[in-house]
Amino acid sequence: MILMAGIALAACASKPKPEAPAISAADVVSRTGELPPQTLPPGACGLFLWTNGEPLRFIFFSQAGTDTAVMEIDGEQRALRLTSSKGELFGQFMTRMTYASDNGNVGVSFTPGEQLDGGQRIEGGHLSLVGKDGWETMIPVFGLSACQPDSR
Repeated sequence: MILMAGIALAACASKPKPEAPAISAADVVSRTGELPPQTLPPGACGLFLWTNGEPLRFIFFSQAGTDTAVMEIDGEQRALRLTSSKGELFGQFMTRMTYASDNGNVGVSFTPGEQLDGGQRIEGGHLSLVGKDGWETMIPVFGLSACQPDSR
């Protein structure tokens, strides 16, 4: 009986954990800065992704055949290293890819869209940022895979 009273007293005396502040969609997207324009050499192809919502930003780029990508995360441009690729073949990329960075992983998953002259649209998809602490941030994206024509 004394033990039960002690447990009840301890429960009443403990402070509740403060709730985490609500994070808005704008806060989530603000973690990813906008990349500068990317230049492809003649004959090269790239994967370009933008946020699918306001603010509209160019946030992800990968040049085909390099197994690397680039993003700006938390104010720093970060090089990403491809660690897995699955799904369907999409030009020189796959529809599901995972990249590693020094701060965690970046997952890319998308649905192929309409064929274009020199590329193909990405109708929709998502990019996920998974920090070393395990928190995952999902960002809806759209984009395209495009190739720079060979110089002649």
